[in-house]
Amino acid sequence: MRAVGVRGGAWLGGVNAWGDVFVDGKERLRWFVAADDRWYRPSRETTVRQREISGVPVVETRIKVPGGDAVQRVYGVADFGGAIVVEIYNDSSLPFAVAFDRGDIATMREPSPTGVQGIDLPVGSVVFPVGHHATMRVAILIGDVERNRERNRERKISAQELESLPSFEQVERGWLAALRVASRVDVPEASWANILTTQRCKLLLKVGGDATRDGESGNDDDFVDLILDRAERVKLGDKVNQWVDEVATATESVIRRCAKNRGAKWFEERAIVLASMVLNRAGEKRGQKDIAQAWSRVANEAIGSGDFGSVFGVDAEIGRDQVANFSGARQIAWVESQLVAQRHDGVIEICPRGIDAAWLGANFECHRLVASAEHLISFAVRWHGEKPALLWEIDGPVGTRVAASAVDGAFSSTEMRGETLLSGFAARQTATVK
Repeated sequence: MRAVGVRGGAWLGGVNAWGDVFVDGKERLRWFVAADDRWYRPSRETTVRQREISGVPVVETRIKVPGGDAVQRVYGVADFGGAIVVEIYNDSSLPFAVAFDRGDIATMREPSPTGVQGIDLPVGSVVFPVGHHATMRVAILIGDVERNRERNRERKISAQELESLPSFEQVERGWLAALRVASRVDVPEASWANILTTQRCKLLLKVGGDATRDGESGNDDDFVDLILDRAERVKLGDKVNQWVDEVATATESVIRRCAKNRGAKWFEERAIVLASMVLNRAGEKRGQKDIAQAWSRVANEAIGSGDFGSVFGVDAEIGRDQVANFSGARQIAWVESQLVAQRHDGVIEICPRGIDAAWLGANFECHRLVASAEHLISFAVRWHGEKPALLWEIDGPVGTRVAASAVDGAFSSTEMRGETLLSGFAARQTATVK
C-alpha cells in the first residue's frame, strides 16, 4: 500500500498495487476500464505497473489497453477540507470508458446516462467516457462522509471547482519544494536521494506525529529514533518548541547508555548532533550547552584524547539490506552521516568515511546538511583526474573548522566558504555501494 495525503492532515489515504483507493485503511473507490476489446479489471491484469512519481505521494498506476495505456494518478489535496483526487488519463490512440464502483464522489461531469454495461459492479457505480489523450478527474472528499455525500448529491462542488484543483504535476512540485528546506543530495548512489525523499514524505504523512509510539517502550534505541524523527520534522519546518522536552529527555537516556558502554554507534552520534540542533533552534542555549558538556565528558572518558574515530569511530560496513530495515528517520540519518559528521573536538568532517572508489570521476554535491548544533554545510566535489576538488559553504557562526581527514589528512580550514584540491580519496568500497 502506497500512502497519499497532505501534511498535517487528520486522515491518511492509500493506494494498493492495482490502484484501489483507501481512506484510513478502509476501501473507498475501485476503478475499471472498458477498452476497445473488453473490460479491464486492474486487480486481475498482468500489465499493471505502479510508481510514486519523483518518490512523493503521487501514485501512478498504468494498465495496458489497445493502443497504449490507461493511466490512473492518485494524490491528496487540502481543498474542501481534504480530498483525494483520482485522475484517469487516456494514454492510448483509442477512446475508452472508466467506471468507478460508487457514485458518491465529486466528478467533472455527469456520468453516462446508460450506466455501466458488460461488467458486474455494485449498484450506484458510474461510468465516464475518456477520449484519446483526455483526462477524467474525480475526488473523494474526506471528513464527514455523510455531509460530503450530500454536498456531491446537491452538486455543491461544481465541475469548475473540481477542475481547478491542483494537477498531479503541481502537487509533485509542491512536495519536492517542501522537502528542499531540509538537506538535499545529488550523489552517484541514487538510492540515497530516494531515501531522503520517500522517508521524509512518510514522516510528513504520519497522522498525529506518531508521538506516542517512539520511545514508549523505554528502550534506548527507541529514544534514538525519537530524536531523529523530531529533528527531521524540525528541519522540514515543524515548530520546534513542541518537541523540546521529549528530545531533551531522550537525549539524557542516550548519553547515559553511551557512558555505560564507553562508546557510541553512528546513530547515537548523529542523534546527539541533531538533538543539539533542535535545542539550538528552540533558543534553549542552556540545554544545548548541557548536552555538549555531558557528551564531551563521555567522549573524553572513553577515548582519552578525544580524537575522532578511536572509540567513537566507524561501524562495520552496513549493507543495503540492513539500511532498508532501519526506521525511516534512521535511514535519513544514515545517509547524512556518510556525508558529514562532527568530531568530538568540534571539527566538521566532510565525507567522514571517505569517498568510495565507485564514485571516482563522478561529480556530486550536497546541500544544507546539519553539521553541528549551529551549522549547516553545503559542498560539492569535482574531479581533476583522480583528485577531488572540494567546494564548501557553511552557514552559522564563524570560527568553526572544516576538514576531510578520510580523503586528505592535511586539509583543514576555518573559512566559511572556499575550495581546495584534495590529495586523494579513500578507495574502500562499502557493501552498500557495491
